[in-house]
Parts: sequence; structure tokens; C-alpha cells
Amino acid sequence: MEEPDNHLSRRKMMLVTGGAVAGAGALIAAPFREKIVATAREALTSTRLGRGLLSLAHAGYEEWAAQVGSVFTLGGGTRITLAGVRPLPSSGTRPAGLGRDRAFVAVFEPARGQSLAGDLIYTAIHREYGPLPLFLSAGGDARTPGRMLAVFN
Repeated sequence: MEEPDNHLSRRKMMLVTGGAVAGAGALIAAPFREKIVATAREALTSTRLGRGLLSLAHAGYEEWAAQVGSVFTLGGGTRITLAGVRPLPSSGTRPAGLGRDRAFVAVFEPARGQSLAGDLIYTAIHREYGPLPLFLSAGGDARTPGRMLAVFN
């Protein structure tokens, strides 16, 4: 029977050291994960090419607010314009890992002569960000009957 090799070779030492360094790096970076992800997303949104790699489905308030005035295309040639973005009031601290620092509502206006049924999921296509699913509800204000709302938490 062959005896197991119990001596610590250079190769084993490098593997153990590398594993320890990787593990320590992961432990150190874990509390900063959300900040690292937010910084990387911010860098990508600064260019049109970078925005094409992202989806507005995961974007935060500031990124949506920067798109006010953008036109989205829905099935059947329907077009909606992002008319505004409003933060939603919330109390207390937000749970970790939500991906957004605050809840908000995106307000959409259909193109003149077009209307949408409320409380449905639409696939909306943005010129730079591409497609995303949007659950749109009717705005409920008689002064703006066609207005649609999408809530992001």
C-alpha cells in the first residue's frame, strides 16, 4: 500500500495561500457589494453602449429620472412617453439586497390617439436599454385619463 504524500509542496502552499486570499477578499468585499454594483452600473450608464448592456428593469430612481422624455414602444405599435418619475414615501430602513435605494413610480403618457388597458404586463422597448416587462396601471386621475403608472420598489 502506498503512503499518502503529507509533505507541504510549493504547489500545495500556493493553492492554500491563493484560496485563503480569495476567501478573505470575498469576506472583505461582501459588505461593499451593493456599492460596487451601483458604481459599476453608474459607469455603464454613462455611455450608450453601456446602457445597451443593462436593463431598466433593475435601474434605480436616478437612472429612470434621467430617461424622462424617452419613448417606449409596446406591441402593436403603441408608443408611450416617460412623463415623470416620483419617489414614493417610505419609512424605516429598506431591506438589504433590494437593488434600489428607494421606491418610485414611473408615469407614462400614451401617444395621441392611443390608449392602453390597465393592470397588465407589457413588454416595453427602450431605444437604448432594450426590452423590459412593465406592469402598467391606470393613473386614476380624471384630468389625465390616459396616464399609466409603473411602481418600482
